[in-house]
Amino acid sequence: MANTRMLSVIVPVYNVKREYLDECIDSILSQTFTDFELIIVDDGADGDTAGYLDSFDRRGTDVKVIHQKNAGVACARNAGLDVANGKYITFVDSDDTIEKDCFEGIVNFAEENGLEVLMWGITRDFGNRKSEFSPYVCDIAHFTGDQREEVKFKCLVGILPFYKCPPASADAAGSACAKLYANDLLKERGLKYIPGLKRAEDMEFNLRVFDAAQHVGYLYRFYYNYRQLETSATYTYRENGIEVFKDSLAAIKDHLVSAKSSDLFFQVYYMRCMFFFLESMDMDYMNPNNPKPFRVRIGELAAKADEEPFCEAIKNLRGDHLTFARKIPLFLIKHKMFTTLALFYGVYRKTQNK
Repeated sequence: MANTRMLSVIVPVYNVKREYLDECIDSILSQTFTDFELIIVDDGADGDTAGYLDSFDRRGTDVKVIHQKNAGVACARNAGLDVANGKYITFVDSDDTIEKDCFEGIVNFAEENGLEVLMWGITRDFGNRKSEFSPYVCDIAHFTGDQREEVKFKCLVGILPFYKCPPASADAAGSACAKLYANDLLKERGLKYIPGLKRAEDMEFNLRVFDAAQHVGYLYRFYYNYRQLETSATYTYRENGIEVFKDSLAAIKDHLVSAKSSDLFFQVYYMRCMFFFLESMDMDYMNPNNPKPFRVRIGELAAKADEEPFCEAIKNLRGDHLTFARKIPLFLIKHKMFTTLALFYGVYRKTQNK
């Protein structure tokens, strides 16, 4: 394909504070590297935000604004991919920022090493504190075959302690943030988001990307600033929110089956099923904004454990790679002790500062 820019930057926008949106756009327009296009996808934002996106000072930068009805971040990113003509693609969320030398650093590293996918570190901003998040602890110019397998494990399950390929950290690699993708790879392999996925859409997308890519690297720099907000989709209560996890898990399983993945990958998938179940318990069923009585919520949670894919996962998960603390939820679910599970997991989350 013919590329007219070195880099395409895709920013989906829904309803975000103007302050955060301004900081995001300013961090992009202030880059030391200028050979990029900015693609902003208005995913059904309110009228004031939509109007602002058409009128802000673009500072001479190549900017495209796409307006569409709200369809979710997966469709918004696809809309950006459809019009992107850069050699590389990167995504920035509208409430996050990047360091001013981000584009210069990542494009140069990808070019020097002939990479199809490049990852780098994230600084997580919790408001009252910050922490660095990095899947690897040094520059890696080119992943070995074992490391490419490992990054898929990291993408699926996060911080379970079974990684075998140093130099690795305990941090995961499933987010679309802090990644650079070769546009040719995405186009030639038909790699786009599955429309309609509303949770773990990045994980599902990146599993397919990592399976397709042969040239993957890591840059040990913390160029991406991830603002973790309690109002974000990760923290928002949804009625029957566990259903969107089920859609994502079905897509992930379909990929593992089609890729003829090993038993270890399916064990990782079963772990992910359990963790999504626990996350939905925490964010949906035990959410303070859930209006239902506690007993009703526990009953609904117990019923979901008997549905697929959670029933299959709990039955087949051996727990070989689970730490002791993570074997406890598995034991409680198997024995249908859901009140104890909710209490235990609430305490566990607090000890993990989440």
